[in-house]
Amino acid sequence: MRHDMSKEKMRSEFELPEGWRKFVISDCKEDMSKAGNVMFVFTLIDKETEQSADVFAIATEGKRWFLKQMLTACGIAAGADGVYDWEIVDTLNKPIMGKIVNAPETFINRNGEEITKTKSRVTEIRAK
Repeated sequence: MRHDMSKEKMRSEFELPEGWRKFVISDCKEDMSKAGNVMFVFTLIDKETEQSADVFAIATEGKRWFLKQMLTACGIAAGADGVYDWEIVDTLNKPIMGKIVNAPETFINRNGEEITKTKSRVTEIRAK
C-alpha cells in the first residue's frame, strides 16, 4: 500500500500570550485551500518561545488582505499599478510582528471524548 501523507501534521500545541509578538518567517509554500483557492502557507517561528505555526494567506481576489499584510510586513511594496511582484524567497527569514488572539477550540479525541483547549491564532501581520 502507498499513502501520501506529506500534508499530514501532528496536532499543534501552539499557544502564546495574546497581543503583538515577534516572529520570523521560516518557510513558505504555495498550496490550494479546501475551497479551491490558491494560497500561501507561511511558517512563523515565535522569537521568544521558538514555537512554530502555519498561517494561511489566500491569494484569491477579495480574500487577499492577509497576504497583502504579509508582503507589506516583509518590505515588499506594490508597484504604481497596485501589483505586487514577489517571489517566495523574498519572504524567507524576514522578521515580522503577528497579533495573537486566543480562543477555545473543541475537538473529539481518539477516545471519542470532547476536549476544549485554548488555541492561539495569528490574526494580523505588520512590519517589525
